[in-house]
Amino acid sequence: MKKEDLSVGITGFIDILGFGEKVKNSKTIEDIEDIRSSVKKIQNEFDFETEDKLTAEVQQLNSTTVLAFSDCVVVNIPLESESTKYSGTFDPIMSELAGFAYAQGNCVQDSLFIRGGLELGWWYQEGHTLISQSMVGAVKREESACVPVIALCEEIYNYLSDHGHRKFYSEDYDPIRGMFRKYCSDKEEFFYIDYISICVEALDWHRSKNQMSAYRKASPDEKDEIMVSGYRENVDIWLSNHARNIESAANLSPNDKVKDKYKWLASYHNDVTKSYSTNEECICKI
Repeated sequence: MKKEDLSVGITGFIDILGFGEKVKNSKTIEDIEDIRSSVKKIQNEFDFETEDKLTAEVQQLNSTTVLAFSDCVVVNIPLESESTKYSGTFDPIMSELAGFAYAQGNCVQDSLFIRGGLELGWWYQEGHTLISQSMVGAVKREESACVPVIALCEEIYNYLSDHGHRKFYSEDYDPIRGMFRKYCSDKEEFFYIDYISICVEALDWHRSKNQMSAYRKASPDEKDEIMVSGYRENVDIWLSNHARNIESAANLSPNDKVKDKYKWLASYHNDVTKSYSTNEECICKI
């Protein structure tokens, strides 16, 4: 056993909702190709390839591992990497978790719904052999999370919440409060990645060459208005697409138990939406 094959970090187990049954019932090449395409899409979202040299270098520095299977994706983020040598563990990990949020948001925009669990622990990988304490915990966390979010085990939340580098941020820009929401029910409580808010906050203001052309010709005051109105339009587009895809998934649910998961997701969507838009089209109605 080589010491360099063993690391301690955060592992994410990401389940693709409904795909177990889809794989089981696939009978044709076309069925399998459709599954392969969807799994590849999700894998790329969590481990995207880029032509940007700087971004590619950051990905390599973080030493993230992404593995794709029939109906799930496994992601491992070591606590110690080339990146953490320069900036510590807090910012690189929070950056990776923000990437999880963008990945989930992009998947839902393509009607691919996921549920995941995150756990802290050791990870041993040598060739085709993988043994991981954190993966076992991540699977259990995913299985117990009854709604379509990426849920954190208590140890991870406490590790990040109590991290010494958190104090480098002012209270107004606290990354923990901006990254996580709390799920509460009669049976359990846990924190999860607030992917909807994170995705909406990250939206740009432009989406066409005509907007950019108008912006370059505008006065300073007009530029501000173009940016504000452009961002609002993009927010409405993102939220309305997200709402329609949830509604569609709910309508296709095979039973009430599955439909209840999408009802909860609709409630979460609407709760976030009221902070960003008054457009009725952005409301999810199930």
